Amino acid sequence: MRSSWCEDDTVTLVSAARIAALRPKQRDAWNAYLATSRATYDRDTASMRRELRAAGMTAMTRGPYTHDFSVKDYMTPAWFATDTAIRMADVILTFQTPNGGWSKHVDFTKHPRRPGESYYAESADWEWIATVDNSSTTKEIRFLSLANASRRDPRYEQAIRSGIDYLLASQYPNGCIPQVYPLEGSYHDAATFNDDATVNVLSVFRDVGGGRIAAATASQRARSRDALARGIDCILDRQVRVGGKLTAWGQQHDPISVEPVAARSYELASLAALESASIVELLMQDPSPSPRIVRAVHAATDWLRAVPVYGYRYDNYVLSKRDGAGPLWGRLYEIGTDKIIMANRDGVKLYDWNRLTDRRSGYGWYTTKPAETLAAFERWSRHHPRVP
Repeated sequence: MRSSWCEDDTVTLVSAARIAALRPKQRDAWNAYLATSRATYDRDTASMRRELRAAGMTAMTRGPYTHDFSVKDYMTPAWFATDTAIRMADVILTFQTPNGGWSKHVDFTKHPRRPGESYYAESADWEWIATVDNSSTTKEIRFLSLANASRRDPRYEQAIRSGIDYLLASQYPNGCIPQVYPLEGSYHDAATFNDDATVNVLSVFRDVGGGRIAAATASQRARSRDALARGIDCILDRQVRVGGKLTAWGQQHDPISVEPVAARSYELASLAALESASIVELLMQDPSPSPRIVRAVHAATDWLRAVPVYGYRYDNYVLSKRDGAGPLWGRLYEIGTDKIIMANRDGVKLYDWNRLTDRRSGYGWYTTKPAETLAAFERWSRHHPRVP
């Protein structure tokens, strides 16, 4: 079983060397976090080793794969009472990791997890074992909450509570959320806004703290309210300033400082229109937004209104000219110039979609999402005008 824990300070965003440079109180909190992360990793891997030994196996097998798992529109309360829903919920329980989270791309319609089977579906290596990437963990909590509302089951309730504890444990001392926990190193340790990871986690904290996830304990409700507040602080601290002016957010940010950072080779450090739109929507859900939140929302929507392109259509990963089309936003924007940027797997910055080769398909380089956000902002701003 390959270890994914990375001790190399030169490639790890959360390293002992960086933590040593912090103020004493911060340093203590980060060292305690790292110690807990390592201990959790050790318990998780030891659990799998015991399982493999008991099954007479030397390596894990891959879990069943699906591209997407989420709560679909057809999953009504009536659907959650069906045998199909009950079976799916029972399978979800078997794929919950020892630390309380879930992995990604697992097909819960196939079969319960088997002895020695990975919690992850894309490889048999020990990676992505618990994550919030691709809405993982948060969507399983929501699915089980809906299943439990239809047919109360103590097993569902315990799994929900364990999932909430996992999310709470994963949150950095400064309120930010890594992509993978226990930490794996590399870009996985970044404060992750990509694919709405942080937004999804903070939305769960908001619902737990507001009593909308019934299985949560009183302690979890209180801790989630605090976690939400600290998560919002993380977001506000990382809104990028250009020339002293607030703009938007990147897909990933340094978890200890505030700068946007790169992730995969083609995900360059940048401003991200899609993720920034989701962050704005999260901030607008605050029933009594602080002046700082109001300023952040107005600044981000100013930026979103300034950067769309017109005369283009983007369908099935194909960008084409179309008279009258738009607005359309790039996924990534160069910081300082607001030019739309992209890259192939070689990581070379490009300004022209036509120069994409190995990353032309399979990654959404353009989006219309901000149009919905700006429409919602118009309604919100009537009650929350600009503040100095």
